[in-house]
Amino acid sequence: MKRLFIFVLFSFFLLFKAQEQATAAAAAAIADAVGDSITTESTEPTERILSFHSDITVHKNSSLTVTETIVINSLGYNFKRGIFRTFPSVRNLNGKTKKVKFKILSVKKDGVTEHYSTTYESSQKTIYVGNEDTYLDPGKYTYQITYETPDQIGFFPKYDELYWNVNGMAWDFPIDKISATVHLPHGAKILQNACYSGVEGSTMQNCSSKIISDNEIEWQGGGLLSRENLTIAVGFPKGIVMPPPPPSFLEKNGISMFLLLVFGGLLLYGYNSWKKYGVDPEKPVVYPQFNVPEDMSPAELGYIHHEGYNANYLTASLVNLAVKKFVVIKETTQKSLLGISSGKKYEITKLKEPSPKLAKEEIGLMNDLFSKSSTIMLDGSYNSKIERAVGNFTHNMTFQYKAFIKEGNNSNKVVRPAIVVFAIFILTFIVSSIIGGSTEQLVIGVFGLIFVIIFFAITMVLISKMEGLNKGCIIAFIAIFFLPFFIGFIIFFIAGNFDQNTRSSFLFLIAGIGFLFAYRYLIKRPSEEKLRKQSLIDGFKMYMGAAENEVIKFHNPPQMTPAIFETYLPYAMVLGVDKIWGKKFQDMLEQMSVDYTNDWYTGSPIGFAGLGNTLNSSLTNSISSGSTPPSSSSSSGSSSSFSSGSSGGGFSGGGGGGGGGGGW
Repeated sequence: MKRLFIFVLFSFFLLFKAQEQATAAAAAAIADAVGDSITTESTEPTERILSFHSDITVHKNSSLTVTETIVINSLGYNFKRGIFRTFPSVRNLNGKTKKVKFKILSVKKDGVTEHYSTTYESSQKTIYVGNEDTYLDPGKYTYQITYETPDQIGFFPKYDELYWNVNGMAWDFPIDKISATVHLPHGAKILQNACYSGVEGSTMQNCSSKIISDNEIEWQGGGLLSRENLTIAVGFPKGIVMPPPPPSFLEKNGISMFLLLVFGGLLLYGYNSWKKYGVDPEKPVVYPQFNVPEDMSPAELGYIHHEGYNANYLTASLVNLAVKKFVVIKETTQKSLLGISSGKKYEITKLKEPSPKLAKEEIGLMNDLFSKSSTIMLDGSYNSKIERAVGNFTHNMTFQYKAFIKEGNNSNKVVRPAIVVFAIFILTFIVSSIIGGSTEQLVIGVFGLIFVIIFFAITMVLISKMEGLNKGCIIAFIAIFFLPFFIGFIIFFIAGNFDQNTRSSFLFLIAGIGFLFAYRYLIKRPSEEKLRKQSLIDGFKMYMGAAENEVIKFHNPPQMTPAIFETYLPYAMVLGVDKIWGKKFQDMLEQMSVDYTNDWYTGSPIGFAGLGNTLNSSLTNSISSGSTPPSSSSSSGSSSSFSSGSSGGGFSGGGGGGGGGGGW
């Protein structure tokens, strides 16, 4: 039995070793097969550009005739029908961005004229060589593209120059060999030359030149990877190539003069329109008023004085109702777990039904707050009843007084000049972009214009829709969030690489917007009735907000009494003089050594100088918090640089021409 067990173990050992050797042999066979496959694949030809040669003839009128000979190896993957070639239609030359043209003279494949089609997009022109329905067999093909392009010579003080991107940075394939030959006009002599290779911006000079004759030169470059380019530059004496004539005065300044005339017309229109619609009536002289003007309610007086709604109008109305014994206000201090004060809360209790003699907004406020009970608590927590009361109060105020305040604003008068400003800007900017030949500039300008229009529209809406918003907050919001972008926008277009016409267009837009804001302010003409009421309110504010100076004493003001203090306190709150009014009352109590108590408000011990201010801030905050629902959680073309390339200060991609290409 023991021998049998040893025999079985030995048999399993031999079987395991045999299987291990077989697995190793199989792995080696697979590795050899993969290696053979990789070797075979690496020796197969790939789709690429075997050679790229550009033959460039410079004419005396500063135009070029270029013949590009491109030899490709096609396997039918990317080079399916043929090749495509892109040409940039914009370059920076002689200190300005200009549009350049490329006119195709002939296209051949293997020496035979070949069909091609042309498309235009963005800032480039693309030609597709080949037929859409005809596919190439695998093999080598030679394409020859001949084209003309005008105004490609750079003119410098001591020499003129051809600075040219031979193939461009936007080729999808490597290029094994690249070369270029330049033929200058008869009588020219090569003064200097340079070449640059590599990606855009590279100053590498993996290339060489050979002067064939006084006016002919040839460059040879090493192999290029995809997205790499050869740039050549040659300088020659001035006077051989005629520069284009300088722009006439009107060509150079026509748009600027037109915009100046239009802006002058806007100023004239604004002046005449202001004289007709915007000259304010004479405001009555302001005298101290010792009684509430025309029995206005505190909210009405505040709305007319500030020409809009403010949250403290509701607080003042509650205090006014308390002073008139319709409600009583009880203030208590909320305590935290540690006994530390964590805020104030107010209990408002209705004492009697509202009287028809009360202001409409005060009657509505009482009906909303005490619709189901005679007591309501303002402790900073959300209450739908408070939200409804605040909303109805705001709507009531707007309905009653907004039309009176807005009378004579003449907002519609701004529409016509605004249309003129933006329409003239759009027209001149498009014309400037067409003249300058910059599609990119046009796109940037369109987005810039959209931003400016949005900025202008939001600002105008905020200025005209003041209900519930503090004007100072609106101005701060505009200054913080919009003004930096607007200033940056102005600097970008004034200091950027834009021609004079484009800068003039944006200067006109900036000046036009400034005119519209000024015109919007000046065209307002308040009604005589509004000015009369505002002068009475100013006189009332003068009485409550001024110290007992000689002017006030001259008009025999009434003696300060608790009744006068209480009656006028809500008005002092909406006019922002509650501290001064309370201080006057405090001084009177100290001088007369009189104790003062009231039955309309109970709360923490504070001086009467701060009573109105305390109610104005803390009670207003409690109302605001109570009316706000809690938030719910929820889960390539040519370079734009203008410099000399032949003097050694150039780089790959710095010249004209170039572009790119690929297979289709």
